Amino acid sequence: MTRLDIKNWVEKAVHWFEGGRAPRKLDALLLDRPVPSGDRFALASHREALDGLGAKEPIAEQTAGLGDTGFRLDRVKVAQTFDSAHPVRSRSELFGRALELDAMLSATVDFGQHVIIHGARGSGKTSLVRVFGDHADGQGAVVIYMACEPDVSFAALARPYLQALPTTALVPQERAHFQSALAALPETFGPRAFVELVAERVSGPVILIFDEFDRITDTRVKAEMAVAMKLLSDALANVLFVLVGIAHSVSDVIDCHPSLRRHMRVVSLGRIEADSVKELIDAGEATTGLVFKEEARVIIGRASCGSPFHVRMFCHHAAIAALMRGSSSVSGSDARRGLRSAIEQWAAMNREDAQYFLRLVESGVRLPEIEEVAHAAALVDKIPDENESARALLGDTIVVEENGAQTFVFRDSVAPQFLIAYVILAEAAVGLD
Repeated sequence: MTRLDIKNWVEKAVHWFEGGRAPRKLDALLLDRPVPSGDRFALASHREALDGLGAKEPIAEQTAGLGDTGFRLDRVKVAQTFDSAHPVRSRSELFGRALELDAMLSATVDFGQHVIIHGARGSGKTSLVRVFGDHADGQGAVVIYMACEPDVSFAALARPYLQALPTTALVPQERAHFQSALAALPETFGPRAFVELVAERVSGPVILIFDEFDRITDTRVKAEMAVAMKLLSDALANVLFVLVGIAHSVSDVIDCHPSLRRHMRVVSLGRIEADSVKELIDAGEATTGLVFKEEARVIIGRASCGSPFHVRMFCHHAAIAALMRGSSSVSGSDARRGLRSAIEQWAAMNREDAQYFLRLVESGVRLPEIEEVAHAAALVDKIPDENESARALLGDTIVVEENGAQTFVFRDSVAPQFLIAYVILAEAAVGLD
Protein backbone atom coordinates (compact mmCIF):
# COMPACT_ATOMS: atom_id res chain seq x y z
CA MET A 1 0.00 0.00 0.00
CA THR A 2 1.47 3.36 -1.00
CA ARG A 3 1.57 6.45 1.18
CA LEU A 4 -1.13 8.01 -0.99
CA ASP A 5 -3.31 4.93 -0.56
CA ILE A 6 -2.91 5.15 3.21
CA LYS A 7 -3.83 8.84 3.17
CA ASN A 8 -6.94 8.14 1.08
CA TRP A 9 -7.93 5.26 3.33
CA VAL A 10 -7.58 7.41 6.46
CA GLU A 11 -9.67 10.16 4.90
CA LYS A 12 -12.41 7.70 3.94
CA ALA A 13 -12.33 6.12 7.42
CA VAL A 14 -12.72 9.49 9.11
CA HIS A 15 -15.50 10.45 6.69
CA TRP A 16 -17.32 7.17 7.41
CA PHE A 17 -16.79 7.47 11.17
CA GLU A 18 -18.48 10.85 11.20
CA GLY A 19 -21.45 9.59 9.20
CA GLY A 20 -20.29 10.82 5.81
CA ARG A 21 -22.04 14.13 6.22
CA ALA A 22 -21.80 17.57 7.72
CA PRO A 23 -23.27 18.00 11.23
CA ARG A 24 -27.04 18.33 11.21
CA LYS A 25 -29.28 20.25 13.56
CA LEU A 26 -30.32 17.91 16.33
CA ASP A 27 -34.00 18.77 16.34
CA ALA A 28 -34.22 18.15 12.60
CA LEU A 29 -32.49 14.82 13.03
CA LEU A 30 -34.82 13.75 15.81
CA LEU A 31 -38.13 15.31 15.00
CA ASP A 32 -37.99 16.05 11.25
CA ARG A 33 -39.56 19.42 11.78
CA PRO A 34 -38.42 23.04 11.52
CA VAL A 35 -37.59 24.90 14.71
CA PRO A 36 -40.50 27.16 15.73
CA SER A 37 -39.23 30.68 16.23
CA GLY A 38 -41.06 30.92 19.55
CA ASP A 39 -39.43 27.87 21.15
CA ARG A 40 -37.88 28.71 24.51
CA PHE A 41 -35.23 26.06 23.93
CA ALA A 42 -34.54 24.18 20.72
CA LEU A 43 -31.39 22.53 22.08
CA ALA A 44 -28.61 22.00 19.58
CA SER A 45 -30.53 23.59 16.72
CA HIS A 46 -29.76 26.95 18.30
CA ARG A 47 -26.27 26.59 16.94
CA GLU A 48 -25.47 30.28 17.38
CA ALA A 49 -26.34 30.17 21.08
CA LEU A 50 -24.31 27.04 21.75
CA ASP A 51 -21.38 28.19 19.65
CA GLY A 52 -21.29 31.34 21.71
CA LEU A 53 -20.94 29.48 25.01
CA GLY A 54 -17.41 30.51 25.90
CA ALA A 55 -14.92 32.44 23.86
CA LYS A 56 -12.68 30.74 21.36
CA GLU A 57 -9.23 29.73 22.50
CA PRO A 58 -6.45 32.31 22.07
CA ILE A 59 -4.42 31.91 18.92
CA ALA A 60 -1.42 30.84 21.03
CA GLU A 61 -3.34 27.72 22.14
CA GLN A 62 -4.31 26.69 18.65
CA THR A 63 -2.46 23.96 16.79
CA ALA A 64 -0.27 25.25 14.00
CA GLY A 65 1.27 23.65 10.94
CA LEU A 66 -0.63 20.37 10.99
CA GLY A 67 -1.98 20.63 7.50
CA ASP A 68 -4.90 18.55 6.23
CA THR A 69 -3.19 15.18 6.57
CA GLY A 70 -1.88 15.86 10.08
CA PHE A 71 -5.27 17.13 11.17
CA ARG A 72 -7.03 13.99 10.00
CA LEU A 73 -4.41 11.72 11.54
CA ASP A 74 -4.96 13.46 14.87
CA ARG A 75 -8.67 12.75 14.55
CA VAL A 76 -7.95 9.07 14.01
CA LYS A 77 -5.72 9.04 17.12
CA VAL A 78 -8.52 10.64 19.12
CA ALA A 79 -10.97 8.00 17.87
CA GLN A 80 -8.60 5.20 18.85
CA THR A 81 -7.78 6.69 22.25
CA PHE A 82 -11.36 7.39 23.31
CA ASP A 83 -12.89 4.36 21.60
CA SER A 84 -16.27 3.63 23.16
CA ALA A 85 -17.32 1.13 20.49
CA HIS A 86 -14.86 -1.66 21.37
CA PRO A 87 -13.37 -3.28 24.47
CA VAL A 88 -10.07 -1.84 25.64
CA ARG A 89 -7.01 -3.09 23.82
CA SER A 90 -4.54 -3.37 26.70
CA ARG A 91 -4.15 -3.41 30.46
CA SER A 92 -3.10 0.24 30.45
CA GLU A 93 -6.51 1.28 29.10
CA LEU A 94 -8.54 -0.28 31.93
CA PHE A 95 -9.34 2.24 34.67
CA GLY A 96 -11.05 1.86 38.03
CA ARG A 97 -11.26 -1.94 37.98
CA ALA A 98 -8.22 -3.00 40.02
CA LEU A 99 -10.31 -4.51 42.85
CA GLU A 100 -12.55 -6.43 40.46
CA LEU A 101 -9.56 -7.70 38.49
CA ASP A 102 -7.83 -8.85 41.67
CA ALA A 103 -11.03 -10.60 42.80
CA MET A 104 -11.27 -12.51 39.51
CA LEU A 105 -7.62 -13.56 39.56
CA SER A 106 -7.83 -14.59 43.20
CA ALA A 107 -10.97 -16.64 42.63
CA THR A 108 -9.74 -18.49 39.55
CA VAL A 109 -5.97 -18.76 39.82
CA ASP A 110 -5.67 -19.01 43.62
CA PHE A 111 -8.87 -20.76 44.73
CA GLY A 112 -10.11 -22.57 41.60
CA GLN A 113 -13.56 -20.96 41.73
CA HIS A 114 -15.94 -20.17 38.92
CA VAL A 115 -16.79 -16.47 38.45
CA ILE A 116 -19.92 -14.60 37.47
CA ILE A 117 -19.50 -10.98 36.39
CA HIS A 118 -22.52 -8.72 36.09
CA GLY A 119 -23.12 -5.07 35.39
CA ALA A 120 -25.08 -2.68 33.21
CA ARG A 121 -24.34 -1.96 29.58
CA GLY A 122 -21.36 0.35 29.31
CA SER A 123 -19.84 -0.75 32.62
CA GLY A 124 -16.87 -2.38 30.89
CA LYS A 125 -17.60 -6.08 31.48
CA THR A 126 -16.02 -7.26 28.25
CA SER A 127 -13.03 -4.98 28.71
CA LEU A 128 -12.51 -6.39 32.21
CA VAL A 129 -12.66 -10.04 31.16
CA ARG A 130 -10.30 -9.46 28.25
CA VAL A 131 -7.73 -7.83 30.51
CA PHE A 132 -8.34 -10.59 33.07
CA GLY A 133 -7.68 -13.16 30.35
CA ASP A 134 -4.42 -11.41 29.54
CA HIS A 135 -3.33 -11.57 33.19
CA ALA A 136 -4.48 -15.18 33.65
CA ASP A 137 -2.63 -16.21 30.50
CA GLY A 138 0.49 -14.58 31.90
CA GLN A 139 0.11 -16.77 35.00
CA GLY A 140 -0.02 -19.97 32.98
CA ALA A 141 -3.76 -20.46 32.43
CA VAL A 142 -5.31 -21.31 29.10
CA VAL A 143 -8.09 -18.79 28.49
CA ILE A 144 -10.75 -19.32 25.83
CA TYR A 145 -13.12 -16.42 25.21
CA MET A 146 -16.33 -16.52 23.17
CA ALA A 147 -19.61 -14.60 23.11
CA CYS A 148 -22.87 -16.47 23.63
CA GLU A 149 -25.59 -16.72 21.03
CA PRO A 150 -29.29 -16.91 21.92
CA ASP A 151 -31.45 -19.96 21.26
CA VAL A 152 -28.67 -22.54 21.54
CA SER A 153 -28.58 -25.80 23.44
CA PHE A 154 -26.00 -26.60 26.11
CA ALA A 155 -24.16 -28.79 23.61
CA ALA A 156 -24.08 -26.04 20.97
CA LEU A 157 -22.81 -23.60 23.57
CA ALA A 158 -20.09 -25.89 24.98
CA ARG A 159 -18.79 -27.67 21.88
CA PRO A 160 -16.83 -24.71 20.40
CA TYR A 161 -14.88 -24.39 23.65
CA LEU A 162 -13.97 -28.07 23.53
CA GLN A 163 -12.90 -27.75 19.92
CA ALA A 164 -10.76 -24.70 20.74
CA LEU A 165 -8.95 -26.42 23.60
CA PRO A 166 -5.25 -26.63 22.67
CA THR A 167 -3.49 -29.96 22.97
CA THR A 168 -0.95 -28.34 25.28
CA ALA A 169 -3.69 -28.04 27.92
CA LEU A 170 -4.21 -31.81 27.93
CA VAL A 171 -2.40 -34.59 29.76
CA PRO A 172 0.08 -35.85 27.11
CA GLN A 173 -1.05 -39.48 27.20
CA GLU A 174 -4.72 -38.41 26.97
CA ARG A 175 -4.47 -36.15 23.92
CA ALA A 176 -5.40 -38.77 21.34
CA HIS A 177 -8.17 -40.13 23.57
CA PHE A 178 -9.58 -36.63 24.01
CA GLN A 179 -9.78 -36.00 20.27
CA SER A 180 -11.49 -39.32 19.59
CA ALA A 181 -13.94 -38.82 22.48
CA LEU A 182 -14.71 -35.30 21.28
CA ALA A 183 -15.41 -36.56 17.77
CA ALA A 184 -17.68 -39.25 19.20
CA LEU A 185 -19.86 -36.81 21.17
CA PRO A 186 -23.45 -36.87 19.91
CA GLU A 187 -25.02 -33.74 18.49
CA THR A 188 -26.84 -33.23 21.76
CA PHE A 189 -25.05 -33.89 25.04
CA GLY A 190 -25.40 -32.66 28.59
CA PRO A 191 -23.22 -31.36 31.44
CA ARG A 192 -22.15 -34.80 32.64
CA ALA A 193 -20.74 -35.79 29.24
CA PHE A 194 -18.89 -32.46 29.10
CA VAL A 195 -17.33 -32.98 32.53
CA GLU A 196 -16.42 -36.62 31.87
CA LEU A 197 -14.59 -35.51 28.73
CA VAL A 198 -12.39 -32.93 30.44
CA ALA A 199 -12.12 -33.90 34.12
CA GLU A 200 -9.26 -36.40 33.83
CA ARG A 201 -7.74 -35.12 30.61
CA VAL A 202 -7.16 -31.40 31.18
CA SER A 203 -3.89 -30.69 32.95
CA GLY A 204 -5.05 -27.08 33.41
CA PRO A 205 -5.76 -24.56 34.49
CA VAL A 206 -8.30 -23.78 31.74
CA ILE A 207 -10.69 -20.83 31.99
CA LEU A 208 -13.69 -20.67 29.66
CA ILE A 209 -15.22 -17.19 29.37
CA PHE A 210 -18.87 -17.03 28.30
CA ASP A 211 -19.41 -13.36 27.43
CA GLU A 212 -22.92 -11.94 26.92
CA PHE A 213 -24.36 -14.81 28.91
CA ASP A 214 -27.54 -12.78 29.42
CA ARG A 215 -28.39 -13.53 25.78
CA ILE A 216 -29.14 -17.08 26.91
CA THR A 217 -32.83 -17.00 27.79
CA ASP A 218 -33.56 -20.73 27.90
CA THR A 219 -33.89 -21.65 31.59
CA ARG A 220 -32.95 -25.25 30.82
CA VAL A 221 -29.62 -24.19 29.31
CA LYS A 222 -28.91 -21.96 32.33
CA ALA A 223 -29.70 -24.88 34.65
CA GLU A 224 -27.36 -27.15 32.68
CA MET A 225 -24.58 -24.56 32.91
CA ALA A 226 -25.04 -24.50 36.69
CA VAL A 227 -24.91 -28.31 36.82
CA ALA A 228 -21.73 -28.32 34.72
CA MET A 229 -20.07 -25.83 37.07
CA LYS A 230 -21.05 -27.89 40.11
CA LEU A 231 -19.83 -31.16 38.56
CA LEU A 232 -16.53 -29.59 37.53
CA SER A 233 -15.96 -28.37 41.07
CA ASP A 234 -16.92 -31.71 42.63
CA ALA A 235 -14.54 -33.52 40.25
CA LEU A 236 -11.69 -31.11 41.11
CA ALA A 237 -11.37 -30.52 37.38
CA ASN A 238 -8.92 -27.94 36.09
CA VAL A 239 -11.69 -26.24 34.07
CA LEU A 240 -13.41 -23.08 35.31
CA PHE A 241 -16.30 -21.07 33.90
CA VAL A 242 -16.51 -17.27 33.82
CA LEU A 243 -20.04 -16.09 32.99
CA VAL A 244 -20.47 -12.46 31.96
CA GLY A 245 -23.87 -10.76 31.76
CA ILE A 246 -26.40 -8.37 33.20
CA ALA A 247 -27.49 -8.54 36.81
CA HIS A 248 -30.53 -10.79 36.79
CA SER A 249 -28.71 -13.58 34.93
CA VAL A 250 -26.62 -14.15 38.09
CA SER A 251 -29.56 -15.14 40.26
CA ASP A 252 -30.88 -17.26 37.41
CA VAL A 253 -27.75 -19.42 37.48
CA ILE A 254 -27.32 -19.55 41.27
CA ASP A 255 -31.00 -20.31 41.86
CA CYS A 256 -30.69 -23.33 39.58
CA HIS A 257 -28.17 -24.88 41.95
CA PRO A 258 -27.94 -23.17 45.39
CA SER A 259 -24.99 -25.34 46.52
CA LEU A 260 -22.96 -23.79 43.70
CA ARG A 261 -22.47 -20.69 45.83
CA ARG A 262 -19.43 -22.07 47.65
CA HIS A 263 -17.74 -22.88 44.35
CA MET A 264 -18.02 -19.45 42.78
CA ARG A 265 -17.28 -15.77 43.15
CA VAL A 266 -19.69 -13.02 42.03
CA VAL A 267 -18.11 -9.79 40.80
CA SER A 268 -20.44 -6.81 40.45
CA LEU A 269 -19.41 -3.91 38.21
CA GLY A 270 -20.71 -0.53 39.23
CA ARG A 271 -19.52 2.84 37.98
CA ILE A 272 -15.90 3.89 38.23
CA GLU A 273 -14.97 6.54 40.78
CA ALA A 274 -14.20 10.17 39.98
CA ASP A 275 -10.46 9.55 40.45
CA SER A 276 -10.59 6.82 37.81
CA VAL A 277 -12.47 9.11 35.41
CA LYS A 278 -9.70 11.64 35.92
CA GLU A 279 -7.04 8.99 35.23
CA LEU A 280 -8.82 7.95 32.05
CA ILE A 281 -8.87 11.53 30.77
CA ASP A 282 -5.28 12.12 31.89
CA ALA A 283 -4.16 9.07 29.90
CA GLY A 284 -6.09 10.34 26.88
CA GLU A 285 -4.31 13.67 27.15
CA ALA A 286 -0.92 11.95 27.22
CA THR A 287 -1.74 9.90 24.12
CA THR A 288 -3.39 12.57 21.98
CA GLY A 289 -1.49 15.67 23.08
CA LEU A 290 -4.78 17.41 23.83
CA VAL A 291 -5.48 19.20 27.10
CA PHE A 292 -8.93 18.90 28.73
CA LYS A 293 -9.64 22.06 30.70
CA GLU A 294 -11.28 21.76 34.11
CA GLU A 295 -14.70 22.93 32.88
CA ALA A 296 -14.67 20.27 30.18
CA ARG A 297 -13.74 17.62 32.73
CA VAL A 298 -16.57 18.69 35.04
CA ILE A 299 -19.13 18.54 32.22
CA ILE A 300 -17.95 15.12 31.03
CA GLY A 301 -17.85 13.76 34.58
CA ARG A 302 -21.31 15.10 35.36
CA ALA A 303 -22.89 13.60 32.24
CA SER A 304 -21.09 10.25 32.29
CA CYS A 305 -21.86 9.34 35.94
CA GLY A 306 -18.79 7.09 36.03
CA SER A 307 -19.72 4.95 33.03
CA PRO A 308 -16.50 4.14 31.12
CA PHE A 309 -18.48 3.90 27.89
CA HIS A 310 -19.92 7.40 28.27
CA VAL A 311 -16.65 8.93 29.49
CA ARG A 312 -14.88 7.75 26.35
CA MET A 313 -17.72 8.74 24.05
CA PHE A 314 -18.09 12.24 25.48
CA CYS A 315 -14.31 12.77 25.54
CA HIS A 316 -14.07 11.66 21.94
CA HIS A 317 -16.74 14.03 20.70
CA ALA A 318 -15.40 16.92 22.81
CA ALA A 319 -11.91 16.35 21.44
CA ILE A 320 -13.20 16.34 17.87
CA ALA A 321 -14.98 19.63 18.57
CA ALA A 322 -11.65 21.13 19.70
CA LEU A 323 -9.82 19.82 16.64
CA MET A 324 -12.56 21.18 14.39
CA ARG A 325 -11.63 24.69 15.47
CA GLY A 326 -7.90 23.96 15.27
CA SER A 327 -7.23 23.89 19.00
CA SER A 328 -5.24 21.46 21.13
CA SER A 329 -7.21 22.54 24.21
CA VAL A 330 -10.65 21.06 24.97
CA SER A 331 -12.80 23.78 26.52
CA GLY A 332 -16.17 23.72 28.25
CA SER A 333 -17.74 24.85 24.99
CA ASP A 334 -16.09 21.91 23.22
CA ALA A 335 -17.48 19.57 25.87
CA ARG A 336 -21.00 20.89 25.27
CA ARG A 337 -20.60 20.59 21.51
CA GLY A 338 -19.33 17.07 22.17
CA LEU A 339 -22.46 16.24 24.16
CA ARG A 340 -24.57 17.51 21.29
CA SER A 341 -22.66 15.37 18.80
CA ALA A 342 -22.83 12.29 21.05
CA ILE A 343 -26.57 12.77 21.42
CA GLU A 344 -26.93 12.82 17.65
CA GLN A 345 -25.04 9.54 17.38
CA TRP A 346 -27.15 7.90 20.09
CA ALA A 347 -30.41 9.35 18.71
CA ALA A 348 -29.80 7.71 15.35
CA MET A 349 -30.18 4.36 17.13
CA ASN A 350 -32.90 5.34 19.60
CA ARG A 351 -35.14 7.83 17.87
CA GLU A 352 -38.19 7.35 20.08
CA ASP A 353 -36.47 7.99 23.42
CA ALA A 354 -34.44 10.84 21.90
CA GLN A 355 -37.59 12.55 20.75
CA TYR A 356 -39.13 12.19 24.20
CA PHE A 357 -36.04 13.51 25.98
CA LEU A 358 -35.88 16.49 23.66
CA ARG A 359 -39.51 17.43 24.28
CA LEU A 360 -39.02 16.90 28.02
CA VAL A 361 -36.10 19.32 28.35
CA GLU A 362 -37.56 21.77 25.84
CA SER A 363 -40.34 22.37 28.34
CA GLY A 364 -37.69 23.82 30.65
CA VAL A 365 -39.46 22.61 33.79
CA ARG A 366 -38.18 20.35 36.59
CA LEU A 367 -34.70 20.07 35.04
CA PRO A 368 -33.01 19.47 38.43
CA GLU A 369 -35.46 16.66 39.20
CA ILE A 370 -34.93 15.14 35.76
CA GLU A 371 -31.18 15.07 36.28
CA GLU A 372 -31.49 13.73 39.83
CA VAL A 373 -33.55 10.77 38.64
CA ALA A 374 -31.32 10.13 35.63
CA HIS A 375 -28.22 10.29 37.84
CA ALA A 376 -29.66 7.82 40.35
CA ALA A 377 -30.68 5.45 37.57
CA ALA A 378 -27.22 5.70 35.99
CA LEU A 379 -25.58 4.69 39.28
CA VAL A 380 -27.83 1.79 40.32
CA ASP A 381 -29.41 0.88 36.96
CA LYS A 382 -32.96 1.43 38.14
CA ILE A 383 -35.44 4.19 38.97
CA PRO A 384 -35.71 4.85 42.72
CA ASP A 385 -38.78 2.98 43.97
CA GLU A 386 -40.11 5.91 45.95
CA ASN A 387 -40.08 8.39 43.07
CA GLU A 388 -43.47 7.87 41.45
CA SER A 389 -43.58 11.40 40.02
CA ALA A 390 -40.32 10.76 38.18
CA ARG A 391 -41.72 7.61 36.65
CA ALA A 392 -44.67 9.60 35.35
CA LEU A 393 -42.32 12.28 34.04
CA LEU A 394 -40.22 9.79 32.07
CA GLY A 395 -43.19 8.14 30.38
CA ASP A 396 -42.53 5.22 28.06
CA THR A 397 -38.75 5.66 28.22
CA ILE A 398 -38.84 3.46 31.34
CA VAL A 399 -40.21 -0.08 31.64
CA VAL A 400 -40.58 -2.79 34.25
CA GLU A 401 -37.41 -4.86 34.44
CA GLU A 402 -37.79 -8.32 32.94
CA ASN A 403 -36.94 -10.31 36.06
CA GLY A 404 -40.29 -10.65 37.76
CA ALA A 405 -39.73 -7.78 40.19
CA GLN A 406 -41.63 -4.50 40.01
CA THR A 407 -38.46 -2.54 39.35
CA PHE A 408 -38.51 0.25 36.79
CA VAL A 409 -35.50 0.76 34.54
CA PHE A 410 -34.74 2.86 31.49
CA ARG A 411 -35.78 1.01 28.35
CA ASP A 412 -32.32 1.79 26.96
CA SER A 413 -29.84 1.21 29.79
CA VAL A 414 -27.32 3.72 28.39
CA ALA A 415 -29.98 6.45 28.12
CA PRO A 416 -29.76 8.14 31.56
CA GLN A 417 -26.41 9.75 30.74
CA PHE A 418 -27.79 11.13 27.50
CA LEU A 419 -30.75 12.58 29.36
CA ILE A 420 -28.30 14.37 31.66
CA ALA A 421 -26.47 15.61 28.55
CA TYR A 422 -29.76 17.10 27.33
CA VAL A 423 -30.20 18.85 30.69
CA ILE A 424 -26.67 20.28 30.57
CA LEU A 425 -27.27 21.69 27.11
CA ALA A 426 -30.67 23.04 28.19
CA GLU A 427 -29.11 24.86 31.14
CA ALA A 428 -26.40 26.34 28.93
CA ALA A 429 -28.86 27.57 26.33
CA VAL A 430 -30.99 29.39 28.89
CA GLY A 431 -28.08 30.63 31.00
CA LEU A 432 -28.69 28.46 34.06
CA ASP A 433 -25.10 27.26 34.52
